[in-house]
Formats: sequence, structure tokens, C-alpha cells
Amino acid sequence: MKQYLSRNKKFFALLLSLALVITLIPATDSRAASIKLNKKNASVFVSKSITLKVSGTKKQVKWSSANPEIASVSKGKVTGKKPGKTVISAKVSGKTMKCTVIVKYNQAVGNKNITSVKTDLYNGILIKYTNKNNYPVSIITKLRYRDSAKTTVSEKEDHNYCLEAGKSTYFYFPKPTDRNFQYIKYTDYTISMKADVSPYKGYTADITQWCNAGAVTANMTAYNYSGKDLTAAKISVLYYDKKGNITAYMPYYPGCLQKDSKTEDVLSYPSYLSNPAKAETFVDYAY
Repeated sequence: MKQYLSRNKKFFALLLSLALVITLIPATDSRAASIKLNKKNASVFVSKSITLKVSGTKKQVKWSSANPEIASVSKGKVTGKKPGKTVISAKVSGKTMKCTVIVKYNQAVGNKNITSVKTDLYNGILIKYTNKNNYPVSIITKLRYRDSAKTTVSEKEDHNYCLEAGKSTYFYFPKPTDRNFQYIKYTDYTISMKADVSPYKGYTADITQWCNAGAVTANMTAYNYSGKDLTAAKISVLYYDKKGNITAYMPYYPGCLQKDSKTEDVLSYPSYLSNPAKAETFVDYAY
């Protein structure tokens, strides 16, 4: 009899344990299912933030970004760093939820981080742009020369489709001339700039170049060490007087677009310039 009761007690204890396990399983699954991230897709501008939230739990959430250079995250606050796409992950109670975040170009912030310096040369207006954003930008600028009645007498355009982060470039706008190449009188000029994020990767650091200035010409040499076949490249040639002032400018488009190629040219000075004190060159773009 005692053995019978003992076996029954063990049997009922086992049944009770199984019942408890079965009861707990759906409860655990239910709690996990109730934990949700408020967004699966989101967008944010560079230097702006959005907040992601996890509901259904009071436990601490572990946040991470697949690419912190595109967007960072701290306690659910996602901040755009530069244009692109990344995935923000939220992990809690063994469950990982993800949100795809697209960081967009912020026109106001992007333009503010592009500085400019203007120089009025004998035969044109020279503008030096510096990109202080942490990503490459594309810039198109139009300059309109106007007469005293504010009427446009000439419109010029220049561009750089891949101004790398932290780099500078020169835009040059020749002064207006007639069919006989005589300068047309103008009173002032207006400048309009349009910038956006560049779709290209730049290789300016991989273009080695130098220029030896003579009395009436300069010898230009450039090498492409990027290991890439490039689409376009431009080198700015600046001429200085003995006081260190820029007196003339010349854009040069090297032929070394194929990888591991070299180009050599003789550059003639503008008609009004001879025997400059110094010639300086640097790569505006290479992509």
C-alpha cells in the first residue's frame, strides 16, 4: 500500500511539473511576440535625429548601427552622419529587431559647410570652394555678369562632380567678350551655387603632378597611380607674382585617365602673362 501511494505521489508530481512547463511556454512566447520596434524603415537628414522605440518590455535595449559612419544610435536616438543607408538593430530578451535607415543630404547643412573665397583676376573671376562636409559633394555654379541696368550680359558655368571631403577646388569664370574677343563692360556679377551629395568616389590623392614654369610656357607632368580607369580629372594651375598674389589661372585636363598612365604637356601662358614668379598645381577632382 505504501509503495502504491509513493508511486502515485511521484506520478502526480511529474504531471504537475509538466503542467507548469506547458503553462510557462506560451507565456514566454507571448511576451516575446509583444516586444516590438516602432519602425522597420525610416529616413533622416544629415545632422538631424529621429528616435526609435521598443514597446512591450521594460528591460534595457541594446542598440547598434551596422554602419556608424552613416548613422549612429544611442538609446534609440538615431543621428544622420552622412548620406547613405544602414541598419539599426535593437536587441532585448533574446529578440533582435531591425530598422533600415536612409540618411539624406541636408541642403542647408551641406551648403553651409562649403566655403568660398573669390579672387578678381585680369581676365576672370576665380572662386575657391572648400568642402568641410565629411562626404564628397557635387557642385554646379553659375556666374552672371550684369550691366548697370542689372541685365545679364554673359552667363558662365563651372562644376565639380566629386569634391572630396576636406578638399578644395577652383572654379573659373572668364570675363565676357564679344565676337572680336574684346572685353564687354559689366557693372557687377551674381553667383548661384547648387550642391548635392556626389555619387562618385574620388582619387585626387592618387594623381601625382607637378609643373615647371618657364619664361613663356610651363611643363606639366601627371601620373595616375589610383589603379583605376578614371572617368574625369582636372588640375588647377595657379600663377603667382613675386608678392605671392595669384595673377592668372588655367584649368588643365590631364589625359592620364587610364590606370598607371602618364601625361606630359607644355602649357602656354595667357597672352597678358609672362615669366611668373611661381606656378602651383593641385588636383581638383579625379573620379
